[in-house]
Amino acid sequence: MGEALLLRLMLLQEAAVGWVDVPFAELPQQAARAATWIFPRAHLHALAGPPPSPLHTGRMRLEPWGLVYAGYHPGPPHPVLYALEGPDLNDPTELRLAALFMEHFLTASRAAGYREELERQARTDWLTGAGNRRAFERALQGLSPGWGLIVVDVDGLKAINDTQGHHAGDRHLREIARQLQAVLLQGGLYRVGGDEFALLFPLEELGLLEATLPQLPVSWGLARGEEATGEALYHLADQRMYAMKAGRKGTT
Repeated sequence: MGEALLLRLMLLQEAAVGWVDVPFAELPQQAARAATWIFPRAHLHALAGPPPSPLHTGRMRLEPWGLVYAGYHPGPPHPVLYALEGPDLNDPTELRLAALFMEHFLTASRAAGYREELERQARTDWLTGAGNRRAFERALQGLSPGWGLIVVDVDGLKAINDTQGHHAGDRHLREIARQLQAVLLQGGLYRVGGDEFALLFPLEELGLLEATLPQLPVSWGLARGEEATGEALYHLADQRMYAMKAGRKGTT
């Protein structure tokens, strides 16, 4: 084995070790930089748009670059076709080196993608896409005085479930979550119970929320960071939400 090839293999090994635990979004940039070290005049491209067919990893002709070594990442978080352009892929040594490079890169991409997907699932409500109770409890810690918390209870969900079925109730919850999320410019939306959501937001957005919430079939309660912190802030907003709910029942 020539010294030049040995050096390139060492660079590839060093790059592959450095890709461990790198976020998925940062991997292509790091791999593209490594490709310029390992291959003369090489470029690593991520193909924009839907990947062409057939989808596979290996040497192929790909517009607009011509002969490349392609690598397909099926996701998560989304499918991507990468093209390594530059090495003389008619040379057996270059072809093997390109294959080894792409194998290391795709392995790192799969690991990062699945790691981030598991983390996303661990903090996301499966039905509405909002943050779950675990994510809410983390976000609630250390909330600054310039932030507010609104607890929202969806009115009439039991009646929808009883008369139209749980699928209709699920659709209703998803629609409420969508409308709440659309109002939040910053902060976060969390599903903290079956029909209960929490909104964390900077107080400068309070006016928009106060204008929107009365238009939705919900009861809600507000607490500010100046009044309490952590779980105490949540319980204060929760109590105010139930007071609004009880007041509405008293007027019907």
